[in-house]
Amino acid sequence: MYKSKNGSRKQFDMSETENGVKINMYGQAILPSERLIEVLLQGKSISHLNVIRDEEIELYEKYQGELLSDQTTVFLDAPPEELDFDTFHKQRADEWIFPIEYQQIDVLAWCLEKCKAEIEIDRVKEEFALFQERDQIILLRLFIYLVSYMRKKGYVWGVGRGSSVSSYILYLIGVHRVDSLKYGLDIKDYLK
Repeated sequence: MYKSKNGSRKQFDMSETENGVKINMYGQAILPSERLIEVLLQGKSISHLNVIRDEEIELYEKYQGELLSDQTTVFLDAPPEELDFDTFHKQRADEWIFPIEYQQIDVLAWCLEKCKAEIEIDRVKEEFALFQERDQIILLRLFIYLVSYMRKKGYVWGVGRGSSVSSYILYLIGVHRVDSLKYGLDIKDYLK
């Protein structure tokens, strides 16, 4: 059972890991108070974690102002599992935290700048329309940010994996290193 702040109770299907952390149907970790105490005692931030509310959590919230006057922990309630998986994640896409300049990139213009031939331009436009149709432009912006970040930090990642190598846009972004035009890979193998 889950008790929300407003007192309503709901039953959830959650799997449990060996360390007591529960994973809901959306893939979010929901921590019980015992795990939160362990994390807190290790000196780590526990703010903005999803929690299973119990008396320990409520006491912590009640007295944290007196005990920790310079910081306030804000817990997230375990979300009600009323939405299907795709709807839940679509709603949360607007809450992704990455730099604003990447959230506002004109992905189509960014990709077209990297094109040298008409066939590349046509492919980018075709793929972009498919990403847009699936409301996944925010995902492309996030990829641009992640690849930029990994390059700056000197991280190494693989050449490519699975059907994602069929995307020329992902190739231009740098997610993988397989030129889908060169090898005649169909974007529909990735965006089905």
